[in-house]
Amino acid sequence: MGYRVKKSKKTREKKDLYRLVKHTERKEKKEYTTFFERLTDSLSLTGDVAGEMMLYLMGSHCMVIRNFLSVTEYTANRIRLKTKQYELCIEGTCLRMEYFLPEEIRVVGEINGVSYHKARG
Repeated sequence: MGYRVKKSKKTREKKDLYRLVKHTERKEKKEYTTFFERLTDSLSLTGDVAGEMMLYLMGSHCMVIRNFLSVTEYTANRIRLKTKQYELCIEGTCLRMEYFLPEEIRVVGEINGVSYHKARG
């Protein structure tokens, strides 16, 4: 004689909520990517400009950086990125990388300042 364990309603609700959150995250990421593709296309960026570092600052709490080479420093108060021609320095408090893709990064936290200098070498 086998016993069947009935899953609780709460467990199913949690799984459903988790699936909904994951689905929403994927949808938002896809919409976000599509937005930047449309923006790039609408601006008719040439090859020279498209390879340059591009910054998108949303208020003082969020920044997206495209076309960077590497992260050279990562702390809660400073994030430094190396690009083709520049070294970008983002300063603030509670800084973190929300996501990190090969050519794009999103930094969130309280951004107090952004500076860049010609890369050495």
